[in-house]
Amino acid sequence: MPEAPDHLLRQALVSDSPVANVETLIRDYPDLPQQVGTAWAGGFSTDHIPPVVARLLVDRGAPLSIHAAAAFGFTDYLADMLRADPALVHAPGGDGCTPLHFARDVATAELLLHNGADVHARDEDHDSTPAQWRIGKSPAVSRCLLDYGAAPDIFLAAALGDIALAERLIHENPNCPAHRIGRLPEFPPIGHRGRGGTILQWTLAFNSYPHQIALLKGHQNLFDLLYEKSDARTRLLVCCVLARREEAEVIAGVFPEMVAGLPAADLELLPRYCWETNLNYEAVRLMLDLGFPVAHTERSHGYSPLHNAAWAGHAALVDLLISRGHPVDLVDPGYNATPLGYALHDCLVEKRHPEGDFPAVVESLLRAGSPLSPSAYPTGDPRLDEIISRYVSAA
Repeated sequence: MPEAPDHLLRQALVSDSPVANVETLIRDYPDLPQQVGTAWAGGFSTDHIPPVVARLLVDRGAPLSIHAAAAFGFTDYLADMLRADPALVHAPGGDGCTPLHFARDVATAELLLHNGADVHARDEDHDSTPAQWRIGKSPAVSRCLLDYGAAPDIFLAAALGDIALAERLIHENPNCPAHRIGRLPEFPPIGHRGRGGTILQWTLAFNSYPHQIALLKGHQNLFDLLYEKSDARTRLLVCCVLARREEAEVIAGVFPEMVAGLPAADLELLPRYCWETNLNYEAVRLMLDLGFPVAHTERSHGYSPLHNAAWAGHAALVDLLISRGHPVDLVDPGYNATPLGYALHDCLVEKRHPEGDFPAVVESLLRAGSPLSPSAYPTGDPRLDEIISRYVSAA
């Protein structure tokens, strides 16, 4: 029998009657339980499947790994598995994670802990602990793991709104409010040493300070504490990424040489806030107004601000960067492509940003003198080809 198309399963899972619809799919595609059970074996591909549907699939023959059982909170299956083989509590799953990295709820986490799970275990790709993995979807699990001795960090404290923990961490390391998700050495970005960077990028937010996480989770009092305990440079950068213009300009006025003296890792905030994970026009405009170099590239991949804005199809941001003198002919080191190449690839191939105004982006880049490879035209998209044809004819 053919495998069930992924889109049919996704539609069934988000419907008003997921159990009934998945049962219908199983009738049409008897191999569906095996197909799904294989996909979730490492612990991934679980968050979008309601536990009641997962149990139905297991009842219909889907294989259940210990990592998937932990991810669904199936403590009955977990207990049986661990009785049969206690060593499974340390078994490596996806990214080398232990079952505790996927624990859905406190009951599941405590069952694993009582069977010898290690709160300090780190996965192989992100070098991150179970508490850091669970903080996004299951903060109660992270709190439980901290209570069992897991190593805390300022981001866990910020996400949990734990002022006492934050105060303790700041007392132990006054510099911790300056930590940033995706900044070396404490919380590395994607690509560092060929690995995925800290898991906090996915479980909390990319390229963010603990102040931002506190606000994201609704903990204004903790934001105020972090801001109070931050040095001037950290306050400036936090104001930049939050687009708090008035405060940023006051700090820059008191310390007029601060932006010019920023290290490269901090100047990377400009390209990173042009990227899809943090796209923020006002933050970028503020950084440019304060004197951030317009074409500073981030070092993980070598993307420039204009590459990132073009990829997202963000016409206003592309125009802003061009108006501030960003070169349009830069090529990145990985794909040897210009910002125009990035815009065309996302629009025509990846299609990650269907909301993007790619015709306006392409026109702005061509008007500014972007080189165009003859092989890139025609594109097959009539909106783009009408624009490109005018520049090809003019050449």
